[in-house]
Amino acid sequence: MKSIIKYLIINIILITIMKNVSSQNAGEVIFSASPISVQQPENLKNEFASGDKIYAIAYLPQTVKELYPNALPNEKLQVEIYIYEITPPLYEYQSPMETQLAYAAMRIDGSLKNSSQLEIDLVPDPSETSAYGNPEIIYNKFGKKYEGPVDFANALALLTPGMHQIKVVVHCYYSPVAEGKFTLKGNDFGVYATLANQINEAALNAGAASAQFPKAVITDAAREAQMVAAVKNSNDWKSGFIDATEVLKTAITYDWEIRLHEISGAILHRNCIAAMAVKTKSGECAYYKVTFQEDYVGSKFQPLKYDGIGDKTAIKCENL
Repeated sequence: MKSIIKYLIINIILITIMKNVSSQNAGEVIFSASPISVQQPENLKNEFASGDKIYAIAYLPQTVKELYPNALPNEKLQVEIYIYEITPPLYEYQSPMETQLAYAAMRIDGSLKNSSQLEIDLVPDPSETSAYGNPEIIYNKFGKKYEGPVDFANALALLTPGMHQIKVVVHCYYSPVAEGKFTLKGNDFGVYATLANQINEAALNAGAASAQFPKAVITDAAREAQMVAAVKNSNDWKSGFIDATEVLKTAITYDWEIRLHEISGAILHRNCIAAMAVKTKSGECAYYKVTFQEDYVGSKFQPLKYDGIGDKTAIKCENL
């Protein structure tokens, strides 16, 4: 009987300890100069010097999925990261001022939606980052520049010599859910601008490795041949605006959509979109989303013509 009571007491104590640890971490962001294990976080620190790499884990009060109760099953969930500098007040009666240095939104997918502990690479080593090329973490890319750690590093590069108190706040569903602070000191923070370029290059390579060529919604060999001819006859191709030496593959990703006149209802034209894989001038592979149009004249559609092109997406040639 005594052994049973002792066993129950020990279990109650262990459960209480686990609950206390959990509640203590909820709402916190912790930091390290090296990648952190969610299961066993080690080498944590809150003081960094210019040039140090900075990794973080945000402990959320609930799983990401629970923080978005109205989200659709396959919806990617947005986690927003704000970085502020806390400036001491000039006078004692004033409150510290927070100046926003950077912002980025990462979309969460897959198993991470069921997690309440998120790894957030702030300024990672380019060779040790999970921020890019991970199908469960998506940062937007504009042209050749990625958001996320690239923006964070560029923001820190603008700091003036001295010591700075930095605050990181994580938002879900338009509300703050976790935050943490650290200090960053140095005489020159320009090293982070160089690091930002290196991280962006790593992101481009990681994106190419994980990129998949879009699937076709319809196969039409004759139209695809017309598309290739139209692109190669365009000024964008001839001027070199399209980074390509040859077209490798074409997939119609959005079939014909007819546009009507707003008042008369008459047919104006129809458009479709295709993904077009190319060999770039540097010998690598990429693909573009290209729009094509056929005008409607004399009761029939005219020959297909090139109508515009989107951003280039790098892709490994073996993924085509």
